[in-house]
Amino acid sequence: MICPKCGSNHVLTEEISETVTKEKVKGYGCIKGCLGFLIFSVPGILCGLCGAGKGKSKSKTKTKVVHICQDCGRQF
Repeated sequence: MICPKCGSNHVLTEEISETVTKEKVKGYGCIKGCLGFLIFSVPGILCGLCGAGKGKSKSKTKTKVVHICQDCGRQF
């Protein structure tokens, strides 16, 4: 591998990996609240809070290859 800036062949190759995490959190459930109201009357509206705060998380890992010239420090 030759550096495009200085023409040197003292090039180091590295792999850099990043992990990105997305999290989805549940809130108040309108359908649960309506069903709770039909079954338990006014206090049943609080049934919509059942399961609130739980969620799912997804993570992705990205890998990138970077070449670094040891003479001039250019990354390409």
